[in-house]
Amino acid sequence: MLYEETEKKEIERIYAAFADYIRESPYLEWFWSEKLGYLLLKIGAEKRYIAEDIIIYTAEQLALILFSEVSMDVLQMTGNDHTEQTADPLELTEIKERWQPFLKRLPQYRPVCEKILAGEK
Repeated sequence: MLYEETEKKEIERIYAAFADYIRESPYLEWFWSEKLGYLLLKIGAEKRYIAEDIIIYTAEQLALILFSEVSMDVLQMTGNDHTEQTADPLELTEIKERWQPFLKRLPQYRPVCEKILAGEK
């Protein structure tokens, strides 16, 4: 067995909360592998190549990656080349607003968002 049943259910719960986001993103893809488990692929900006493949081991890992992706969307949208920790007040407000729909479904992952903002990824 690749995952404990409770961990697998929690990973699936996080995926369900972010499913539309992942589907709509040109940069992310989600897979199940019988040999590896859950995989999150980061697709290159020009598409058609895998920039990074990530084996998901825990629900918290998946939450951290996906909340970070949402925040990076904001930073890319503003054209600023920096991290969440150096985001200006407007960017920070936008990041937190974009996190809200996910945090409504996954309130116990608020500490993960705080880690991201503190640079503890």
